[in-house]
Amino acid sequence: MTKFGSDGRLLIPFRERTSAADPQDEKARYVIEHAYCPNGCSVMDIKHKIGGYPGLKIRFRRPGMDGIFVISAIEGDFNKVILEGELADGVKDELYCPHCDAMFRKLVTCNCKPDGDLIVIGLTPELDFNNAVTFCNVTGCHNGAFVQSGHILRHVRLLGH
Repeated sequence: MTKFGSDGRLLIPFRERTSAADPQDEKARYVIEHAYCPNGCSVMDIKHKIGGYPGLKIRFRRPGMDGIFVISAIEGDFNKVILEGELADGVKDELYCPHCDAMFRKLVTCNCKPDGDLIVIGLTPELDFNNAVTFCNVTGCHNGAFVQSGHILRHVRLLGH
């Protein structure tokens, strides 16, 4: 049975999930229903669903490679579909809006690599760091968090914390 949190986000109990995401102590995961680039473009992709939900479409770039992938909108599910290009495990990519090419903003440095960053995807058209989701721009790193009203809803695993 699915339920909605007090903030209106859909909660999926673990027993209903089919993803291979690493279970945490929490009993439910958030599902992102709306996500935006820094310029306000929606990055939700209804054509490519992961775990039964529309994913987040993101353009990536690094020297010699340009492409697009779709990541899962389910918290803790790091599954993705690569639409163009190739991702390399342990390699940092700069991340952009697939529509307007705006670069996603960086929140903090990630501890996975010296140059890894937690980037921010807004949950509202106007970027608000207090209402966002973050994840690392190094392929294979599972650091990230949901942020709402200034509170971290899922522990950010930075510097071993």
